[in-house]
Amino acid sequence: MGNFTTGALTKQVSVTVETTLTNRIHIFLLPLLLLLSATVAAQWSEFPSGDLDSRTTRIQDKAEDLYQSGGWERAYFIYVNELAPIGDKYAQYMAGYMCKWGHGVEKDPVMASAWYRIAAERDSPEFVEVRDEMLESLSPEERDRSDIEYIELRQKYSDLVVVLNLLSEEYNELHEGGTGSRLTNRGGSVTILDPKSGIGMSKDALIKRTMKQMQVRLDFLTDKLGIVPIDASDLDQDELDILGAQVSDYLLIIDDR
Repeated sequence: MGNFTTGALTKQVSVTVETTLTNRIHIFLLPLLLLLSATVAAQWSEFPSGDLDSRTTRIQDKAEDLYQSGGWERAYFIYVNELAPIGDKYAQYMAGYMCKWGHGVEKDPVMASAWYRIAAERDSPEFVEVRDEMLESLSPEERDRSDIEYIELRQKYSDLVVVLNLLSEEYNELHEGGTGSRLTNRGGSVTILDPKSGIGMSKDALIKRTMKQMQVRLDFLTDKLGIVPIDASDLDQDELDILGAQVSDYLLIIDDR
């Protein structure tokens, strides 16, 4: 065997066995991953984060294809940076799953548990079960670190943050610098190109639709925070800032242990 030492051989065998087991685990759990993906797809209609448009669907499919073909690092990047920030619970789950097994990222059960906690935010039974099992496997010290990581993830990926960001974007679309409506300032009976669908809409129709979307998001936020409802037509920048501060305070609370 020349210069190939016993230690090197043992290491090679160990790596080969671990790779084989990881692949077998992935094959065994693939039906579960597909089930969870279908569960989350159904939840998009219940969550006020905007439509599940064709672009998002293409990104989801790309990440899934990359993961299944072994392009784990790229898949992880897409799940974390493109899908998790828009409230995709399956992507948030997959970020945790990949941390758990070390697929495309350093193996870290604590970080996996934090992602699972974000994924379970809507109380989907499948995600809640995975979260609880993961938390029960951690030591007390690891659970404390999981709390820290979970709070940090909540500040970026919580449903409340996603919805608040969308609300802020829509508010800014209507009110430029607090001096008036961008849409109103376009004047006359012009046709405006809807940035989402690419279809021409009247100014009044676009304003009405935007206000309706804002009200849905406001109702979601005030209900989650347990505060007095806010009328979208009365919303101003000061109230929006206060709402943002209330969301930040709420996200510091550990509510799933």
